[in-house]
Amino acid sequence: MIFSKSAFGQDFKFGLVGGFDVANSRLTKKPVTGGDTRVFHPIFSFNTNAYVGYKSASFWGISLEPGYIQKGGKLKYENDYYDVRVQMNYIQLPILADFYLGEKFSISVGPEFSYMINAKAKSTDFSNDISGFYNKKFELSGIVGINYHFHKNFDIGLKYNHGLTYTSKIEWTDDNGILIGQTKEYNQYFQCFVRFKI
Repeated sequence: MIFSKSAFGQDFKFGLVGGFDVANSRLTKKPVTGGDTRVFHPIFSFNTNAYVGYKSASFWGISLEPGYIQKGGKLKYENDYYDVRVQMNYIQLPILADFYLGEKFSISVGPEFSYMINAKAKSTDFSNDISGFYNKKFELSGIVGINYHFHKNFDIGLKYNHGLTYTSKIEWTDDNGILIGQTKEYNQYFQCFVRFKI
């Protein structure tokens, strides 16, 4: 029993994760022309997460990182008349398979399940709640990342997240108000993070 408890303690790690993110929203099948000239551009955001990780006796492990993250993008209107930051706030749960490439490096891959708390459109002139604009609150995405274990209690790493389910549908019209197409909006982000483990 003593041996089992000791092994359990060595296999599992707990901690905190903080990240700096470059987030963006991407549109699929955007019409070439149309009265709406909106284009999404990246925004800087952040995430804070808890960490629970298990490492097997071989080269693989599993980790969970429940927490909070900001996603979204910036809408630049025609001739840069003004910019609007679209900020979507999520509760997230990445579930990752970790593959260890020696003592210092590992790669992670897996799904992320997210739920949108709210969404806001912000500029220098206003801040509006736009949560009703989004058709889907639940989001499924995929993550791939690389981790560097520079200390037994600290990791640093990079991740890329790609949305697999859309957040909204956008209808495009011409100058006469005639529908010319429909696009779907997806989230994506790059993340640089620091992880503390005990």
